[in-house]
This record gives sequence, structure tokens and C-alpha cells, in this order.
Amino acid sequence: MKHKLTIFAIILFLVLIWGCGPVYPDGNTETSYPVPEFSDELLTYNTLRQELHCEVQVHYDSAVTDLRAGFTLTGFEETTFQTTLNDSGKSGDAMQGDNIFSKNISLTRIDSMDGQIIARYDIYEGGISIKTLNDTIQIVANLPPFITEINMPDTIVRPRIGTKDLLISLSVDDPNGIQDVINAYFQVKNNSTGQWSSDYPMNDMGTLGDATAGDGVFSTGLEISSDNSAVTNYFRFRIKDTASNFSDWSLDSVVVR
Repeated sequence: MKHKLTIFAIILFLVLIWGCGPVYPDGNTETSYPVPEFSDELLTYNTLRQELHCEVQVHYDSAVTDLRAGFTLTGFEETTFQTTLNDSGKSGDAMQGDNIFSKNISLTRIDSMDGQIIARYDIYEGGISIKTLNDTIQIVANLPPFITEINMPDTIVRPRIGTKDLLISLSVDDPNGIQDVINAYFQVKNNSTGQWSSDYPMNDMGTLGDATAGDGVFSTGLEISSDNSAVTNYFRFRIKDTASNFSDWSLDSVVVR
């Protein structure tokens, strides 16, 4: 009898221990979203492609069929517009059905001024907005280029016969990188005419007197002949970038003897 009571006590102890053990989840760990929530919003603008990309992730227990985006813009040709975002894997959306709603939109910048894009996202059900999110990005203007150095002789002596080369070059820079500078020009006048000429082009293509293409040094070659007059030639230079920003004029001169 005593032996049976001992066995019963052990079994009862094990049962109690088992009942007081840890409680394990039933396997359903998903978070429910009876009310829609936004996350991971992204708003970018690609200057080279002139393209806006917007995306936002939606968490909602119900299917989202109407997600609208309204935009207010500064520094663009358009000032306001509206569109709808999609989760179809098209028009800038990376993957269908991942609950990330996206779109790529072509927009033309006014590069010479600062810009701003304000986005408002709305989830609609039955024609009523049930959730709103705002996002904003700032876009810095394309700033003007500038000339850092002019390389040309102060004086050149006319040849007795034939011609002599005169090489002129400009070193340039730009806040957006030297690749943003696309053109260089000069005008010339002398102390006999007193009038500035039209623009003469310079190049950074490794030809026509330019040593190395794409190095931010624009060059050109001129010829001085024995027939040239002994005068002081005044030069003024300017450069232009991809946004049609011009540098200030930079002045120099060459005395022809």
C-alpha cells in the first residue's frame, strides 16, 4: 500500500510540473491590421532621367484597391498633379502583390532653381479617405559653373613670314562636377575696333588644340600671321552647364608685337 502511494505521489508531482511549464504559441504570430498603416515611404527624383519615383508600404487586413497620391511642386514645370499608385509590378512598381505601392512619373525640372516635392498619400474605401500620409523631399538647384584659370601668353611676337600658333585654354569647375560643363566660349576685341566679336567655341574633346578629352580644360588654337597688326587683343571667356547656367565673364589680353 505504501509503495502504491509513493507511485501515485510521483505521478501527481509530474502532472503538476507539466501543468506549470512554459506556454508555447499556437503558431499564429501574424500582426493584424484592422486599420490601415503606412510604412517605408520613399520619394526620390532622378535628375538625369527627369523622373520621380514614389512608393509606400501598406499594412491592412483588407485589400487596398484605391491608393491615391497628390503632389505639390516647386521648381518644376508642373505645380500640382494627382495620380494613383499600384502594386501590379508595372509602371515603376518592383513586385506584384508585396503590398508596396509605387509609381515612376516623368517630371521636367527647372534646374536653375531650388525645388521641393510634397506628396500626400490617401487610402480610399467607398470614396472616403481612411488613411493619409505626407512625405517631402528638397531638390537643390543646379548651380552655375566657374572658370578657375585662363592659360594664354601675355605677349606674342608676329612671325616674319607665315603663321604662329596661339594656344588658349580654360580650367573650369562646377558644383555638380566638371562633367556638368558642356560649352566654353570666348569673344575678342582689340584697341583699334573697340567692339566685341561674336562667340568663338572652345572644346574639351581632345581635338583642335585640346590635349585631353573630359578633363575640365577647354582649349582652342588660333593663328597669328605676319599680316596681323601690332595691337592689344582683349579676350573675355564664359562657360555653360547642362542647366544653361552661364559663368561670369573672365577677362584677359594678349599683346601682339
